[in-house]
Amino acid sequence: MTKSLPQKLKKEPLIDAIFEVRFDSDAQVSVVLPGMLFTELDGNKSISRLPVSEIPQEMRRSDPNLKYAPLSRIDWSSFFVNIGDCSLSVSCKYPYSGWKAFKPAIIKVIKGLESSGLAKHIERYSMKYVDLVPTSDNREKVSMVNLDVTIAGHKLEKEPYQIRVEIPRDGLLNIVNIVSSAKATLHTGISKEGLIVEVDTIVMLKNESISTLVNDFSNKLEAIHLTNKTVFFDCITPSTLNSLEPVYE
Repeated sequence: MTKSLPQKLKKEPLIDAIFEVRFDSDAQVSVVLPGMLFTELDGNKSISRLPVSEIPQEMRRSDPNLKYAPLSRIDWSSFFVNIGDCSLSVSCKYPYSGWKAFKPAIIKVIKGLESSGLAKHIERYSMKYVDLVPTSDNREKVSMVNLDVTIAGHKLEKEPYQIRVEIPRDGLLNIVNIVSSAKATLHTGISKEGLIVEVDTIVMLKNESISTLVNDFSNKLEAIHLTNKTVFFDCITPSTLNSLEPVYE
């Protein structure tokens, strides 16, 4: 029997949520697309260029670490829209506005990419959530997550650790990063410290067209969101979940 998942947490640990699509294009998307999206997005908004945009295009395209880096940003309502020459992402400002607000924002931005005609083929899309659970106790940082680690005959009990694992589930790839002692500075300037649990759920495609991606896009978003959410709750223990005060509806 599938266990029920909380609809929300009263003590929300989420500090970042990002939906990203990567694609192939012959155009300078980061130059053309921001203006096109700017006219389609309602409410208060502004455009800025990001530091990576100063690096020559040829160098960015040849470096795997820079190829998908955002070059322009639209500050839009409760979201940031990040635009590269081969990537487009929507991220939530802190505090998280919830899936009911995040999902329509993603759909609006991706439909803007479709109408622009700039994306030749879609390589992948992904959903990443980053949660920070406040704690300063070293033993808690181990006991709060579902892991049992012994290395060189030594069982992890209270030592600092960082773990990355790739978990296939429901035909999707889930990259889980857990950092026991982390400090995050949010866009608001607020700093938080504690245990980081990051789940990046990825759907790899075989050069799919943007129109194929957008077809039944709402259900695709629900599927990737559900998988990501399930993996996160599987990462933490029942006592950790209870401490976050889950709400079931």
